[in-house]
Amino acid sequence: MASILTTVDSSFIGNGTFGYVFRLGKDRVVKVPKIFPGPENADFNWMNRSALKTEKEIYDRLGLHKGIIQRFEAQDERLVLAFAEQASLVDTFAYAHSRRVIVQDIDLQNILVHEDVLKLSDFGQSFILPQDADMEMFCVNDTTPQIEILHLGCILYSISTWLEYKYYYFDENRWPRPEELPKTDGILCASVINKCWKGKYKSMEAFRKDLVTVLGS
Repeated sequence: MASILTTVDSSFIGNGTFGYVFRLGKDRVVKVPKIFPGPENADFNWMNRSALKTEKEIYDRLGLHKGIIQRFEAQDERLVLAFAEQASLVDTFAYAHSRRVIVQDIDLQNILVHEDVLKLSDFGQSFILPQDADMEMFCVNDTTPQIEILHLGCILYSISTWLEYKYYYFDENRWPRPEELPKTDGILCASVINKCWKGKYKSMEAFRKDLVTVLGS
């Protein structure tokens, strides 16, 4: 199934679940939905367009924040964002949850650094909750606070060790077994990472506070 936009374009830099990302000048990128020709792809194209619309609404909800990649422009079928490189930041996930945004797609490739500041990008699979939602009790598409934190714990481990480790809960529909987890002896934030992997935190904010305490001790 060939998309109208392809990697032949020299400005192409990313291929996500729902869209493509292209370089737009020195400091910006443009994100557009994947659109496939033919009436048989109408539902697929509608889903991709809807995902980009949802992402626009999430940027509107989040507003400006030092840990969120900046959005310069938003139209029906394109988002213009700041260009950045890879990295990670826990505070940003706590901020997203405080704004009642469930990130869902927590992956190293979506955590960036821009001008030495860590940023979160790509909300194509994210969800917006009501402003009064209980962030200790939500369950959206089977995603709970503990599952978000489990995935973020894998990122924290990867940063601490410079070795990528990924356990995606929904691949197995269960929590990782002890033998599936890497050793954390002697690494930075080991106690916090192990709590993430065991579902010990009630909320992203509790996770953030514990991490601040550990890093400050």
